[in-house]
Formats: sequence, structure tokens, C-alpha cells
Amino acid sequence: MISRIQPFFPAILVLFHSIGLILFLQSDSASDLTWMNLMLCGTLVFLAEPLRIKSALIAFIIILGGFLIELIGTKTGYLFGDYAYGASLGWRLFGVSVIIGVNWYAIVLASSNIARFLKVNVFLQAVVAGTLCVGLDVVIEPVAIKYGFWTWANGEIPLFNYITWFFFSVFFSLLYLKSSPLINKTAAWLYAIWLLFFGILILM
Repeated sequence: MISRIQPFFPAILVLFHSIGLILFLQSDSASDLTWMNLMLCGTLVFLAEPLRIKSALIAFIIILGGFLIELIGTKTGYLFGDYAYGASLGWRLFGVSVIIGVNWYAIVLASSNIARFLKVNVFLQAVVAGTLCVGLDVVIEPVAIKYGFWTWANGEIPLFNYITWFFFSVFFSLLYLKSSPLINKTAAWLYAIWLLFFGILILM
């Protein structure tokens, strides 16, 4: 069943992001639905993975790892800087949006599957993926701040936020790329869709 509808996953992502874009441009309260869209993205990216059992373990590690990193970051300010999550990303546990782990998973797989197109060794692919993760984070930040996904102390994003993002992204990407040798086209499409989606929101 999944294999039959899998070719339509990118189209589903385009459809939902197109609807989301319209809602965002009409009302700021549309941001309250962001957690649902993130869950959809994470689910479709996972279902598009060819090796389901091994992929489930990698998904668990990245999602849990991403959440714990954010938990340490918000409580100490050492990893990313002084920031706090708002209500737009849904339910929070210890002050951290639970869905943020899925966000890490989706971004890492999206970036990693773009990096796969480079015919280099897996470590260099992971470095490229980490760079792509940071690039996407740079595009997401203005939108996230505007719609209350999270807020930064004094409204300033520290440089080491991006440095930390890079190193953890490279680690997660390497873990994923070593465990899954086949390209996930849905994940690769997601990178392009998010780049366009958040880019339009910045311009508007």
C-alpha cells in the first residue's frame, strides 16, 4: 500500500505547503498548525525510507537526540544561546516543543539526501549536509521569530547557534548516511519545498 502511494509523497508535501502558505499570508494564527505540518513531513520522509526497521532506529536516535539537545540548550544557553519556545509549535515538555525532534529528523534527512547527489565519500557528504542544514536554519529563523516558534534574548541570534547546528547536523547526517545507502527522493524534495516556502514568507 505504502509503495503504491509513495511516488505521490512530494506532491502531497507541495499541496499541504501551498495551503499552509495561503493560510500564513491570511492570518498569523495559522502558525498554530505548524506542528501538524511538521508531523506530516516527518511521517512521509520516514515512510519513504527503503529500509524500514533500520530507519526506525535512526529516526528514534535523531528525534530523541534533537529533543535532548534542545532541552539542554534552553536550560543552559550553552549550545545555541539564550532562547525559549513559544506556543506555536504545539505541546511542550520541560519548556521544549515536543515536535522539535521531528524537525531535526526532517531537516537532517532532507539535507542528507541532497548531499547524496555529490559523488564524494560519506564523510564529505555529511559535511555538505550539515552545511545545508545550517543554510535552511538561516532561512527558517526570521519566519520562526515572526510567528512565535521561538524567541531569542534581546532579539539577537548568536553566531555559535549556527556553529552548534552545523556540528550536530554533521553527526546526525553521518549516522543516517552510513545506515541508509539509498536516496530518499521525498526527503530531497522536502528541502526544496521548505526553502521555497520559508523564502516566500520572508519576502512577504
